[in-house]
Amino acid sequence: MNFLGAIILAALFLLAVFTLANWAVLTAPTTLSFVAFNIEGPLGVILLGVTLVLVVLFVLYALTLRTNMLMESHRINQELQAQRKLAESAETSRFNELHTQIDARMDSAEQSMKLAIEEATNSLAALVGEMDDKIDRALERVGN
Repeated sequence: MNFLGAIILAALFLLAVFTLANWAVLTAPTTLSFVAFNIEGPLGVILLGVTLVLVVLFVLYALTLRTNMLMESHRINQELQAQRKLAESAETSRFNELHTQIDARMDSAEQSMKLAIEEATNSLAALVGEMDDKIDRALERVGN
């Protein structure tokens, strides 16, 4: 319970104590004027009744506000959950798309590397063959 709730309960308790202590005075009959007519009745009990009715109305109003606030909070929470799921779905989609793009680029880079290695191998083989021919020719010249 918050501080304001404790103050309200203390005030209601003090009102109850005051009412019990002065019950005889509150129930004493008096002439009450309602502008158009007069009646005889206990002014204190009438004012106490009006006070209690106002307290009940205030409590109902506070409960209504609290209920509306909780319902709005629940609605906003549901919207946030839906937005979070949507964002996660979009993020997963972007991640999958990025993964696909990276795979495609890796495949392209792998193909380029294979081609370059193949070209380098062929070039090196040709160079080795050429060097082998030169060595064979040089050995033939030396042997003759």
